[in-house]
Amino acid sequence: MVPNISIDNSYEILISEYEKLQKTIESLPKDSEITIPDIITLYYQIVLVQTMTKKLKSVPESSQNSEIQKSVKITEIQNYIKKNFSNSLHSVILSQLTNSIENSTENLQLLGNNSEQKTKETIEKEALLYKKLRELMSTKEFVKQYETGLKDD
Repeated sequence: MVPNISIDNSYEILISEYEKLQKTIESLPKDSEITIPDIITLYYQIVLVQTMTKKLKSVPESSQNSEIQKSVKITEIQNYIKKNFSNSLHSVILSQLTNSIENSTENLQLLGNNSEQKTKETIEKEALLYKKLRELMSTKEFVKQYETGLKDD
């Protein structure tokens, strides 16, 4: 049986998760590529906070001052996500992944076009490049699913 979590408890959890999201965004490297684990963590946190804001926003408001303040805070969180992620960081990450996939593909093509006998080292390097390419492609697909979810909202 699922416990009945009060609106106040849900709101407190939202604030906590929102703070984690802010820290996650602030900790991302500004001058270098964002790692795949960082991308996954970021998107997990974004989806979590967005889901919670939608759920809490759908709860009927009372005219109590605290409820109005909560509604204002939820709108503030939604605006933060839109400004700092949806309208900026998301496209940067998608572009980074696209470029990394293109570079990996080019490197693999160059290795494949080499007519020399492949050494054990070359085969291992090629295998690592294929693994990295699969990770990049999977992550890009994950990021695109988020984008598709945005269009459905």
